[in-house]
Amino acid sequence: MTTSTSQEKNVLLQGIGISPGLALGRAFVYQDILHRDHEYYYIDRSDVDEEYRRIERSVAEVKDELTAAAERIERDLDRDLADIFRSQITMLDDPTLTEELRAELEQELANAEHVVKRVFRRWERRFREKERQHMVHIADDVADLSGRLLKALMGVQAHLLEHVPEGSILVARRLLPSDTVFLSRRSTRAVVVEQGGPGSHAALLTREMGIPAVGQIAHLWGMIDPEDFMLVDGTDGKVVVRPDEEMQATFRERLVAFHRMLAKAGERRHWPAVTKDKIPVEVLANIGCRDDLELAMENGADGIGLYRIENAYLARKMLPSEAELFDELAYTLAPAGNKPITIRLLDVGGDKALPFLSLPEETNPFLGRRGIRLLMDYPDLLGVQLRTFLRLAQEFDLRILVPMVTLTDEMEHVRTVLDEAAQDMHITSRPPLGAVIETPAAALCTADIGRHADFISIGTNDLTQYTMAAGRENPMVSQYFMDAHPAVIQLVEIIMKYVGDKPVCLCGELAGKEEALGDLLTLGIRSLSVAPPRVPLIKSALRSMRVGTHTSTPQYTSST
Repeated sequence: MTTSTSQEKNVLLQGIGISPGLALGRAFVYQDILHRDHEYYYIDRSDVDEEYRRIERSVAEVKDELTAAAERIERDLDRDLADIFRSQITMLDDPTLTEELRAELEQELANAEHVVKRVFRRWERRFREKERQHMVHIADDVADLSGRLLKALMGVQAHLLEHVPEGSILVARRLLPSDTVFLSRRSTRAVVVEQGGPGSHAALLTREMGIPAVGQIAHLWGMIDPEDFMLVDGTDGKVVVRPDEEMQATFRERLVAFHRMLAKAGERRHWPAVTKDKIPVEVLANIGCRDDLELAMENGADGIGLYRIENAYLARKMLPSEAELFDELAYTLAPAGNKPITIRLLDVGGDKALPFLSLPEETNPFLGRRGIRLLMDYPDLLGVQLRTFLRLAQEFDLRILVPMVTLTDEMEHVRTVLDEAAQDMHITSRPPLGAVIETPAAALCTADIGRHADFISIGTNDLTQYTMAAGRENPMVSQYFMDAHPAVIQLVEIIMKYVGDKPVCLCGELAGKEEALGDLLTLGIRSLSVAPPRVPLIKSALRSMRVGTHTSTPQYTSST
């Protein structure tokens, strides 16, 4: 990162608010290991052997990691996937590579980190220039190996975001789901990213954690130095770098007023949400970890409308065993007591890649093997989860949700696997099985899908992405990502028309927008699942509404 040399005060950066709220703190500038500036220093010729031994030790360490990963993947998933890791081991054993590393050391007389980074970048470039899909996959393997070796050389055992100083404003180019797993609301007061719109996973997870966030600040990189004091407004999308004392004082007054408003909404957080015309509305919470669940319970959530289990996989170096998965999920759910919990099968693909699962690259991953499509290709992965959920259902009021359902065959398949697992485990009562409707195709076929589902969940984040043809993670089209657009609302209306008497919960970010509640209630939505910090606010907003006075939904009118 090129650091800013200016110490100008009150530098205003305008982006877009992707998670509401106010925060102040000092900047923690995050850069992943491949793009980080590593220490560069010259070595004496007499030190070449020792630096080469450092490389050899890191290669041996990485090979051990890859071997263990291959064995676990082959045992629990698929031999072809395990072969991907074995091919990386073969690459590390290539004498051409080892000779080139040695030659680079002797020629450049530079430290091992610099040499590894330089040689592997050269190899990656060679493969990418071939412009053939097979060669692109090899280039990706090279980049992955480079990162592993650099971590081994530097003795990095943990993700950098595991050690963010308390009270920090996290500044990054982009945050991947594998990064956000390590965010902590105790250390991170706000997030500021160069990329990432309101539909991105960085936005989704920061909203769930109640962390203010601002995205899409052009040319952010290099404008903020580590430890710069910052003010962040996640509602208006404004960031002030190096504020003077007067501006800090004004902001602190706003912060006090903001927390006072939250406290007022929280006074009746444990009361039911009932509209003025006596219509009860269930307000559930979306969670991804135990901290989220504890916050949801503290904020008065009626239950858990969506438990995303990806953290149990993304935070690991290895695929969890059935016992490990059960222990982690049971620990997470313990504070829920007897409240209803909807748990979703692993939803990876698109921008969510498992660190230990080197899946083949797809031209358009968001239109590829996501959610249930991937799980059906790896039956052992699906089976482990369903058996774990069946065990959890003996202790909790559990419902199982199938992500990215497009075809009725997918629901039939999951139900068959669930029934077979229950029979093998001598479990007579199966938890309800539901489908997430998150594509226009699924919305239009709600009646057919509903015949194989006990309940329906409407995922408006992906429904918006596919309806508006605007990628959630693509800042170039974020202005098209409008989850309250009439086209999205009309699809929700179609779902409600054809769902019959099946329970329905709306669990996308649209559920947490106060301005959208009237339309949703008019359509018949009576169950909402929102980010834990939004529970008291949504309950309060619902109590102030009268559904009978809201009788129309937006109609589409062309602007051209």
